[in-house]
Amino acid sequence: MNDPADPRTETSISDTGSLRGSAGESDAGRTDDQGGSSRDDRREPQGPGCLPAIMAGTLLLGIVLFVTFGFSAWLIFQKRGDLAVRTLRATVIPELEQSRLAPDDKQAVIQELSGLADDIEQGAYENWQAGGIMQRLITSPLMRWADLLSVQRWAAANLPDEQAQQAELQISRFFRAVELDRVVARDMQDVLASVSASPNSQGFVQLKSELQAEDVLEVVQRAKLVADRAEVPEQTFAPVSLPDYVRRQIEIGRRDGAD
Repeated sequence: MNDPADPRTETSISDTGSLRGSAGESDAGRTDDQGGSSRDDRREPQGPGCLPAIMAGTLLLGIVLFVTFGFSAWLIFQKRGDLAVRTLRATVIPELEQSRLAPDDKQAVIQELSGLADDIEQGAYENWQAGGIMQRLITSPLMRWADLLSVQRWAAANLPDEQAQQAELQISRFFRAVELDRVVARDMQDVLASVSASPNSQGFVQLKSELQAEDVLEVVQRAKLVADRAEVPEQTFAPVSLPDYVRRQIEIGRRDGAD
């Protein structure tokens, strides 16, 4: 047994305590390091950032655009009568005055359209009626009517008899399709494409100054295709009265409005 007063025993005990203390400090250090790493790994949760503000701004912009476009549409709707009068007087009537229509037909149509403009201006038609009338007139073959008649006359005077007769038949069938409301302005434009010049300053198209037989035969073929599509019988019909056609378009527009 060692003597309690033995200095070697005290030294041993002291060394053991020192070793235990160092081990404890080391364990505590490792624990602190691990705790620090865990805290670093646990990142703070991210907030919503700018997303709510962007969504709110987008929604607000959409509402503003909706209100703006809605107001614009309402304003245009309320001004359809004024727009109709301006279109008739500034565009349609002047263009018809320069057309190749026969003098009697030209005078009757211009008189009809001038009276229409006066009636709209004086409030004889409601806005929806004025809009319907103008839609019928603008989408009708009215503006190129005289050009197709000119081609028909040219064919009768310049083509061989058989081809002239075919031109008379197919163009007559085409006008019958117009009378039955189975033809619109784009059909007339397509039929006359081969004999048409470049658009003028107002966007209207006139005939070429010099017609060629092959171009006129192309018109005849296209007129036939449109008449076939409209299921018009293979026969010659009585000429369609342009003034009567215009009056009927005005009446339908007045009654039914725009589509």
